Amino acid sequence: MRNCSRRFLVKLTRVVNSVVTLYGAGMIVYCLWLSRKWKEGAIGLPFSQFLAHPLFINIFLAVGIALCLATISGYIVSNCFSNFILGIYLVSVCCLLLLEVAVIDIIFFKMDWLLEINKYIDENHGEFKSFVIFHLRMCRLIMAISLVPQASAIALVMILWAVGIESISGYHLNVPDFRQSFLVLPISVARDDSV
Repeated sequence: MRNCSRRFLVKLTRVVNSVVTLYGAGMIVYCLWLSRKWKEGAIGLPFSQFLAHPLFINIFLAVGIALCLATISGYIVSNCFSNFILGIYLVSVCCLLLLEVAVIDIIFFKMDWLLEINKYIDENHGEFKSFVIFHLRMCRLIMAISLVPQASAIALVMILWAVGIESISGYHLNVPDFRQSFLVLPISVARDDSV
């Protein structure tokens, strides 16, 4: 019973990491689309040659990439069978999550983006201004929501680490014998069939 629950935790960790990876990939696609729309809309602005890419788009892309890399490494680590590697992964992902929370707080909630947007986008481009403000708020919401599945993946890894993955019996790598053809039954199986 205990081994079944550990195997269930491993599989659940893999599923959560896969879902979070898809979420991160969606963030990257959304950011690339937003970046293209920014370039199209910034062409008509008076300071378009001096106008830099907004920092919130770049941070959003960086967090999406970090989210994908962390969850892909989490999927890989869930296949390992060592509590030591699981502990190292847990510490590194917790540090990454804390760094992500700090960056999200500083960039998305402490900076006055309306002042920055008003500095470069005048009243003549009100539609583009409302587009940027709307997507700034969407980025804030998506970033805040992205913390929830990351925290749940970390919680699952903590539980798995506390339970111990090394004691899962029968959960080892089966390395096939490459010296024998896959078309021929192994000798031990052939003997069992003849009895």
